[in-house]
Amino acid sequence: MKRYKILSLAIDTSRGIFRGSSSEGSAIAIAKKEMENEIKSRFGVFEYDNKFKRYMALEKPVLSVVEEHTYLLEDICDAYVRGSLYSALTGACCLGERIFNNVIFKVMEDFKSSPWYKIVYAKNRRNGSIVEWEDGIKILHSWNIINAEVLKKYLRLKELRNESVHFQKKNQDLESMSLEAINIISFIISSLFSLDQNRKDILLWFDVPGEIFLKKAAENDPMVK
Repeated sequence: MKRYKILSLAIDTSRGIFRGSSSEGSAIAIAKKEMENEIKSRFGVFEYDNKFKRYMALEKPVLSVVEEHTYLLEDICDAYVRGSLYSALTGACCLGERIFNNVIFKVMEDFKSSPWYKIVYAKNRRNGSIVEWEDGIKILHSWNIINAEVLKKYLRLKELRNESVHFQKKNQDLESMSLEAINIISFIISSLFSLDQNRKDILLWFDVPGEIFLKKAAENDPMVK
């Protein structure tokens, strides 16, 4: 039987080195030191402790499909670690909008019978985009692309987007807002594009050692196609 194998994936296990067991051998100690040096080289030694704390606070996907969001999320996380908090916050919110547009337009042909199809088709034909977050989120949920938990996360990201983009007559904690926004968009990305062991609904995950194959029954899933 023919099986599709996952060949292209984004991997980020760097934080796992520091979050592992407290008992460590020489190999783990060396790996930690190498990773610390890499972080210092990448982000600079000035205020390194704060940068490292922000780096470790991020909950990026460990294994996921390589797509546009992969590179954009990396830029957003870099901005946060460096302390460019507003850039990180607004970037995370913008990425949320790009993702729901990207997904909707890619899977739309599988939902021609949906009441939303004509609206999406018209937007796509005019090379437009869905800027109304409520609509984008409702479409994904009605098409069963996202579940209730992801819907709730998306609505919270919408709130953060509005609070950050539109003028607010109140003090804003950019540190906590940017971290929340990044971790929300990371959660959304994981739910849509993750290739880890939690996606055994569509994957044969290491059933063959070192390999990830697509389950035959999942081949017609709109998000898989």
